[in-house]
Amino acid sequence: MRVGDRLGTLAEEYHAASRNLADFKCIFSTYQVHYEPHVHQMMREAPLHLPGRLRVALPSERVRVTMSVDEAICQRVSGRDYVPTPVAAEQLASILYLGNAVRRIDGDSAARSYQRNVPNSGNLGSVEVYPVIMNVSGIEPGIYHYDSVRHDLAQLKAGQFASWLRESALLQLEFSEAAVALILTGAIGRLSAKYGLRGYRMALLDAGHVSENIYLAGTGLGLQVCATAGFIDDELDEALGLDGLETAALLVVLVGSRKMQTFQ
Repeated sequence: MRVGDRLGTLAEEYHAASRNLADFKCIFSTYQVHYEPHVHQMMREAPLHLPGRLRVALPSERVRVTMSVDEAICQRVSGRDYVPTPVAAEQLASILYLGNAVRRIDGDSAARSYQRNVPNSGNLGSVEVYPVIMNVSGIEPGIYHYDSVRHDLAQLKAGQFASWLRESALLQLEFSEAAVALILTGAIGRLSAKYGLRGYRMALLDAGHVSENIYLAGTGLGLQVCATAGFIDDELDEALGLDGLETAALLVVLVGSRKMQTFQ
């Protein structure tokens, strides 16, 4: 039975429509798109900068993660039992840097490419991170954008948004007790301009890569991490000024302090 013979839902129809077909191997333009000028322009312009916003510096000395990758993978868990102890700004700086930062810029303005700390489809840097800070030492509560090149924060809105997360944005109330909610957004339009319908698949994969980096970095720092797709899309997109189609919220990763284990 072929996939097209059993379509029922819109999700199934999308999945079928975004498949790579055998005929693509014979179409030269499938490969040539990687070298098209508009694709290289999208790569150069990928990192998001928000001018005219209050800039908040992150500590230049971030906390180094010394736990091995083997240990971090084996100890990683999703947990929702947050405690009110604040997360240090140095810890947040490490999570953001390891999660989605640009670590090196190659070339000049005409032929610029970015080396990131996370895999990203076509080097298009589709994921941006918007921290909703509630309990981070040294940083005022509010909604921010993480600048992956400058390694600082741009303030979108000041204030305490824990009640908003609990009452309007997230489906699981306990997540509002975290120290920071990292909203991962995807530039679906940018990916689709290169990959067509398959671009949405790429956006989800890119968000997953960033999420896993955050999980492993947070575990190495002894923090509690939990990702959730249980949110009201319009609430997050509107709060961040996104249109919800070209660019949209895809995942929320909650980070906070965890209870200390006691042994009898």
